[in-house]
Amino acid sequence: MKRKIERFVVVTPRAVSPVGTSPRIHSPLGAISVLAEAKRNGYEALLFDAAAEGLKKGILDSSYSPVVIEELDGIPYWKTGLRIEEIVAEVVKLAPDVIGMSCCTVVDRGEVAKTAKALKEAFPATPIILGGHEASQWYEEILGNTPFPIGEIPAVDYVVVGPGQPVITSLLRCLDEPAMGNLPQGVARRFNGRVEFSGLPEFQLDHFAIPDYSLLPRVEVAGREKALDLYSFVGNPHAGRIGTILGIQGPVAYLPLLTSYGCGFDCSFCDTDKRLVRYAVENTMKIINEFDRLFGINYIDFMDNNFGGGNNASHDLAFEILSQVSGAGYQIGFSNGLTFESMARENFRLLRQFSHDGNVRHIAFPCENGNDRVLRMIRKPHTLSVVRKVLEFAKENLQTTNREGFFIGGFPETNGQPAERPCELEETFRFIAECLEQQLLHQAIFLTLSPVTREYRHSWRQLYPTAPFEHCLFSRKTGVWPYPNALLDEMHRKVKSINERLGRSVTRRL
Repeated sequence: MKRKIERFVVVTPRAVSPVGTSPRIHSPLGAISVLAEAKRNGYEALLFDAAAEGLKKGILDSSYSPVVIEELDGIPYWKTGLRIEEIVAEVVKLAPDVIGMSCCTVVDRGEVAKTAKALKEAFPATPIILGGHEASQWYEEILGNTPFPIGEIPAVDYVVVGPGQPVITSLLRCLDEPAMGNLPQGVARRFNGRVEFSGLPEFQLDHFAIPDYSLLPRVEVAGREKALDLYSFVGNPHAGRIGTILGIQGPVAYLPLLTSYGCGFDCSFCDTDKRLVRYAVENTMKIINEFDRLFGINYIDFMDNNFGGGNNASHDLAFEILSQVSGAGYQIGFSNGLTFESMARENFRLLRQFSHDGNVRHIAFPCENGNDRVLRMIRKPHTLSVVRKVLEFAKENLQTTNREGFFIGGFPETNGQPAERPCELEETFRFIAECLEQQLLHQAIFLTLSPVTREYRHSWRQLYPTAPFEHCLFSRKTGVWPYPNALLDEMHRKVKSINERLGRSVTRRL
């Protein structure tokens, strides 16, 4: 007799990083949002974060190492978290009726494939659902419609395409009662030898449950009345050394906050969903209050795409959120999401609000590049003139705010425009030096282009049809960069050197 579906478990994979590079252990916000919606509709919902659980095991047992070295085509990687067999053993104890898996970035693909295969062997009759940004973008390949077999994950039965909140309850009900009819919108699967996709559903954040932070793993910390979520305990990479800025010794209770979904811009190097939708102020404050109730809050990190952007209604909503957060006495910052357009608008209204509230402790300014041609090529709406004006205003009016700029280099031919040239890379460095020496920025970070777009990935995979997915992001041997890797390596060294020469400690681990 078929067992009724009651328990839904989402598994997130181990973290991957090159040997010697700290792994990025993030709160799985997408997973706990989807689980919260399933829970609201009567399902027992559980999170099993393999990376976090491995770190927690190492914290509780000093003899346990949560890191193993795995060599892929001669390149060594750290795999941080529980081993695959340990993941399976722990999930067996949870006795799931349906298994969800999260695949957020290209780096997750290899670990997701291995973990899904092992889970399917342990649970041959249990449906496995895959979600996350990477899964949404590449669902056809994952389900087998691909000339590159390494991209397929046969153990995955269904892929949720786009946000999971409007899909998960209907999908679980459909799996429970297949006779009810067709798959709900937002789901892809294999059907009659091809990939079938049911189309995107409408999505309004306020119609669904807020993230359930009670699902996060936690640790007890001496001297704290409340436990701390594990991600705060190990130091979330977006916040970095935020404790130094706040003057706090020890772990910082850190809330990474998304008040919206999607992005209102169309930058060439990003495949983010362009449907920008926002939480109402009431739900934003519910999220904050719930996290505070569970763990306390030392710092809120706004991570929205274009927090101060969008239309006039969303702009007003952003200011109301700022007012509520300031009134509640929270210290905040922006590791992502501010745009130079939003900061320059209405005679720097947003920055004036930051100055008035006095609670913005850190801003990462998305300078992106030091060349107007490259900025136009990648469809960034700001210019270097706007960047200078915003940074000059911030220097004068946000003197207690840590101001960090991040820059990106290594753009290939884009939108029919020539690839970024070595002389343009050097111009970016000169602009970084100018910003640091004039104290427009406290620190600068230089990043190489993350190959997330479909165009880039297609080029890379044609050159390397069997290469592990880990190489796509971390290996410099992709053959797609527009000029020798040595130039990018030298750029990293030069930016690091000028930070050190001026005594500027880079805040974040990126």
